[in-house]
Amino acid sequence: MFFRFAQDEDKIVYVDNIRLFNGFNMTKDLNRINGEKINKQKKKLDSLYTIYGIFKDNNQTDKLGALETQLRNQDQELKNMNERFSNEISQAVWNRLNSYIKDYGAANGYKIVLGTQGNGNVMFAQEGIDITEAVISYSNSLYEGEL
Repeated sequence: MFFRFAQDEDKIVYVDNIRLFNGFNMTKDLNRINGEKINKQKKKLDSLYTIYGIFKDNNQTDKLGALETQLRNQDQELKNMNERFSNEISQAVWNRLNSYIKDYGAANGYKIVLGTQGNGNVMFAQEGIDITEAVISYSNSLYEGEL
């Protein structure tokens, strides 16, 4: 037989990890900063492609080989930057969020704060135990120095 105690009802809650990550201001700040660096690399690559096109159109084949190597290297650098920044952002953001969630959960007396990614981790939840928006607000206030 299953018994549920009324005082335990609101002690297990969950957050939507994707909404939390995307709604956190630190994520937006780091994406903007790193996006600027990536855009500079893209412009550099675009310039090389333009030069390559000019050389090709003018049959300057002696210069194409070296430029192709440079294009490959710069393209690989762009891919590496994207991957590195993505990993760095994710790690930095989750380190900060995990700390905030722990503090928030303890301050609110939650027994468990589950994380879901919108793909079936939480198959059903009563309305009202999704605390994602509250955690986003709390985390952004801490991040911005408002708390």
